Amino acid sequence: MLKWGLRILGVFVLLNVLGAIGAYVVIDRSIVEMFGGRTPVIALEPSHETPERYVLANVRVLEPGSERFSEPMDVVIEAGVIADMGAGMAQRADAPVMDGEGRYLMPGLTDSHVHLWNSQNDLALYLAHGVTQIREMHGQPHHLEWRDQIADGDLLGPDIFVVAAQIATYDFAEGLWQSWTSKRNVARTPEAADQMVRDLAADGYDAVKASSYLSLSGYQAASAASEAVGIPLVGHVPVAARLDDLWASNQSEVAHVEELIKGLDRDFGGYGVSNAGEYLDYVLAHRDAVAQHMINNEIVLASTLALVSSFAQQKTDTEAALETAPVGLVNPGVAEGRAMGWLPDVNIYSVPQQYRSEGWRDRYQAYWTTYAEAQQLMFEAALAAGVPMVAGTDANVPLMAPGYSLHQELEALVYAGMTPAQALESATATPGRFMDWNTGRVQPGFRANLVLLNANPLEDIRNTRAVEAVVMQGEVLMREELDAMLDAVEAVNDAARNTPLDPAWTQAAAQ
Repeated sequence: MLKWGLRILGVFVLLNVLGAIGAYVVIDRSIVEMFGGRTPVIALEPSHETPERYVLANVRVLEPGSERFSEPMDVVIEAGVIADMGAGMAQRADAPVMDGEGRYLMPGLTDSHVHLWNSQNDLALYLAHGVTQIREMHGQPHHLEWRDQIADGDLLGPDIFVVAAQIATYDFAEGLWQSWTSKRNVARTPEAADQMVRDLAADGYDAVKASSYLSLSGYQAASAASEAVGIPLVGHVPVAARLDDLWASNQSEVAHVEELIKGLDRDFGGYGVSNAGEYLDYVLAHRDAVAQHMINNEIVLASTLALVSSFAQQKTDTEAALETAPVGLVNPGVAEGRAMGWLPDVNIYSVPQQYRSEGWRDRYQAYWTTYAEAQQLMFEAALAAGVPMVAGTDANVPLMAPGYSLHQELEALVYAGMTPAQALESATATPGRFMDWNTGRVQPGFRANLVLLNANPLEDIRNTRAVEAVVMQGEVLMREELDAMLDAVEAVNDAARNTPLDPAWTQAAAQ
């Protein structure tokens, strides 16, 4: 009898183990898919070989400071670097000549806040929209591989600055779940946070990121460790911290303007619909001091204005909001999944049904409109004080489509008060300096990551969309090839799609 009992118990244990393994495989497969890892990858290599040395002739060059374009001149590119520039270079360079026909040559654009997740096709989307540098803000080992392959010329894509996935504090069970499903770096103690920073630096990440969910003691430990090993600390201001903790830290960048208004909200005591006006008055009274602290502590501010400005509509009218973004370009695993979902049934910003009681739309509209107004007030103060700012979009969260969203952000920056020249600096020279890249200027010795435009963006910032050609590490990609990349991404997306798209959600890419 005992023998049969043991056999039954053994079978029971085996079935449970097999069930657990099966569940793990199914969930893990779903996680990979939700972050874009199961969509077929297009060919990411140039269709032709660019000469080692050549001349871009008769182009108007964006001058340092981004205030004006030069008269037409010639630019000599050799081995992926700007070798020389000036009038008459085409006749003297003894190299193939590509006539720019008086078009506008400027540095390739940088999106300083993106999430590639597992979607390698996004690399093509960035290049097709003139983005030649990106800062990945949830870095994983495969992003380090992509970074190095691109640098070595083995993979076609923008240069990548890889910030390790955010360091966060959770209890044991939730920590296991978050580290598995969201790939966050979980540190439950200050000692663990310290060691994690050191390990990530040793792994080759370019920076480490503070999470909103990092404990105050963990934040302080990560700050001290980042200073000790010489790796930048960037990202969020933890909910457990106050702005005074930010000023006391080694953090060199804040990932969103909204992080500052969240900090002011904590100091204020929390705003709601009933005291929204009082909160805006509080922001108005304290914004200049916050901006001055940013200057004093040499902290760079990333923007993400377009995203935050979309919250009110995304939360209350998701379907209409989707009409403003090229959803067809977004990896269908991301758009359809519950991790970072875009579509109405899974949109991560849409108000859940259980909270849609009487008058809900007006309440949420009022709250998130106030949030955007507070962001505007803080942005104005930062701009007036001269806080260094980099254009970032949080690409791949709704409604920020990779590559396309940076043009939305530049337009949002100008709408919020920047001149077109300041907006261009925020996407070229300023991130080039912050990330210590030899990019962001069209000058001899700088990397040949460039964009050739058909129209002048200083006259209308929307002209950054008029991309005629992209130069990536010296490789020339003409508009025809860039369009072929877009078509290829849309084709594999359509083939992998489980949910048909409303035609209205695919029109933005053509506008």
